[in-house]
Amino acid sequence: MKKKSNFLLYLMLAIPIGLMIIPTVIVLAVALVPTGVAFILERGKGYYGGLTVGAMNLAGASPYLADLWAEGHTIALALGIITNVFAWMMFYGAALFGWAIYSTTPAAVSAFMTMTAGNRITAMRAQQKELVMKWGPDVESVYEPEGAKAAEAAQQNMLSAEPGSKRAA
Repeated sequence: MKKKSNFLLYLMLAIPIGLMIIPTVIVLAVALVPTGVAFILERGKGYYGGLTVGAMNLAGASPYLADLWAEGHTIALALGIITNVFAWMMFYGAALFGWAIYSTTPAAVSAFMTMTAGNRITAMRAQQKELVMKWGPDVESVYEPEGAKAAEAAQQNMLSAEPGSKRAA
């Protein structure tokens, strides 16, 4: 019941405020369509796509909002903005740039992490060589993950259980 009362409270606040700023609402309703689509597509994934696209989309709409607010804030001016082809190019071009940022960031971060890990491996191998030179070959070991040892043991068990082997008889 608490959720419903909060929704009604927000609705009671949003309607009068929306009516006072109808020209802004008109421009934002047209400009922020890609943001709404991004939030719908990113449902349950943290909304990073929606936030990225929304930030860039709002940045693309902000010059036109500033013009709207500075030149009188009328419905006629808002309709003039949303019928301007260049305004649409700015709204949706900025949203496209937001999608590009959202799409390329994981690959860039992955490349950076791979490069950093490679540098760290090189530094650790150099440190290992210094330790071997200082303490002798007894400190040198080869790391094998537990999964590799278990797979090797399972393979040995399968080979020994084959027909014709001494164990199978």
